[in-house]
Amino acid sequence: MTPRRLSDSEKQDLVGRYKAGESTAALADSFGCSANTVSRTVKSMMPAEAYAALKASRLRGSAAAAHQVGPTKPIESEADSIKADDSSLALDDADDFGEDPDDELAEDEDNGSTETFTELVPLLGVGELSDRPLNQAQPFSVDLLPDSAYMLVDKVVELDARPLKEFPELGLLDDAEQERHGLCLFASPRAAKRQCGRSQRVIKVPDTAVFQRTSSYLLARGITRLVLDGTLIALDA
Repeated sequence: MTPRRLSDSEKQDLVGRYKAGESTAALADSFGCSANTVSRTVKSMMPAEAYAALKASRLRGSAAAAHQVGPTKPIESEADSIKADDSSLALDDADDFGEDPDDELAEDEDNGSTETFTELVPLLGVGELSDRPLNQAQPFSVDLLPDSAYMLVDKVVELDARPLKEFPELGLLDDAEQERHGLCLFASPRAAKRQCGRSQRVIKVPDTAVFQRTSSYLLARGITRLVLDGTLIALDA
């Protein structure tokens, strides 16, 4: 997808259709842009309180629709249901989830956004490591996460959960915390690609509130923590 800039009239039309309930994926296809551009445009053209209220309303609507059972829907066995839940996250706006992060990298470059890597020289005489406080997990809250995030999965879209002792950016952890398993989230596709291995791919989570809705399934798989930029977030608090 080639990123392009929307005109003022297109932005007004996009916001109106978003308010009317049209999905982010449908709007992205209609206007020839990425789903992230749709979300960013709507957010920038609405007051913060109005945008938050609209987003909450759409989430409630999505949750209500997900719980409706149609008369012709085949009945799954309990074993099939558990297998499906274990293999993937049931994310809203599935079309957004499959968006290629390279599209957003192109948009960032088009907008003149660049990142510079600077190597830091270790500081001496700043105290012993044993004097540093332990990193304590914070109870899960949507406010701790950005509107959307990125994560790594393997080629069969299995979640890349790892022991917290494999996350050096977390600093000091107590022994019990080190053995807990967590998912690493990234605020940008560029940051995620830096950590992506050959057997992995980067996927976008268009709405981080999904972790709250699917926390019971994550906990059932032994995933109790989210890690974002050194912040430790507890799903089981």
